[in-house]
Amino acid sequence: MNGNAEVAVVGSVNADITFQLRSLPLPGETVLSSGRYDAPGGKGANQAAALAALGTPVELIASVGDDNPGQEIISHLQSRGVDCTSVSLSPELPTGSAVILVSSGGENSIVVDAGANGALTPELVNAYFSDHKPAIVLAQLEVSVETISRAAELAPEIFVLNPAPMPPSSPELKRLIGKCDILVPNRSELASLVDCPVPQNTEDVVNTARLLDYSGQLVVTLGADGAVVFPRGVAGDYIVVAAPRAESVDSSGAGDAFCAALVTGILNGKNLVDACHFACNFASWTTTQIGAQVGDVKFDGNLSHK
Repeated sequence: MNGNAEVAVVGSVNADITFQLRSLPLPGETVLSSGRYDAPGGKGANQAAALAALGTPVELIASVGDDNPGQEIISHLQSRGVDCTSVSLSPELPTGSAVILVSSGGENSIVVDAGANGALTPELVNAYFSDHKPAIVLAQLEVSVETISRAAELAPEIFVLNPAPMPPSSPELKRLIGKCDILVPNRSELASLVDCPVPQNTEDVVNTARLLDYSGQLVVTLGADGAVVFPRGVAGDYIVVAAPRAESVDSSGAGDAFCAALVTGILNGKNLVDACHFACNFASWTTTQIGAQVGDVKFDGNLSHK
């Protein structure tokens, strides 16, 4: 372990299969795919790859199966600049997997099988933080709440949580939310946290956020509509950050890209609002590419790459 990563991502790794469709199937409907794309995925791996693409030193704490997909994903992430020293191999569970359906308009539906992600335990998190002190810890909820709670407890400085996918409400989830320095839900996840209907506009988002029992900073992502930022907590003022228009072909992974860019902005000294502007630009740009994981690219902040 080199201990040099400024950001630690604690989360999931999946082998993704993406099918491109004219439209997402209705219940009971069979549709033909116009294309298939196999690639590494998982919210943890996606966020780590995006951080590396943005030039941010990052280490991934995760678990994959002791199988060909797991070994291939580790090699792929390492080639992108992600430190995978703390990715463990599970001898009993296969590498996690996901099937992603993407419509011609860029909308998606995703089914995930956790596999070896279930082997990422609090003990593995303990082992990492026993000799690592990253400036920011970024996590999601494709692994157990118990494991992420341990990461929140041990994070030396800033802990950022993207609460996706949203698990059932529980006392442990509520305690985890209370440990966050920055919480980054989308509008559906925000609604689940307070057991309310999904907000449809900015006013709804603000009113829903005011119901959240949480004292940290909040960023509610709205996809193509940008984000609503509460830099002084849900009781304070809010700022709407617009997302630039993009010719979207695949929105899967855009939320992960947003979180990575947000963390990069904060690490580089931006305030939360400015970091959100950067994150909206980066996330919008990633929707112009197929696949949930950012490739080996350099982003100039203006929906173009060089």
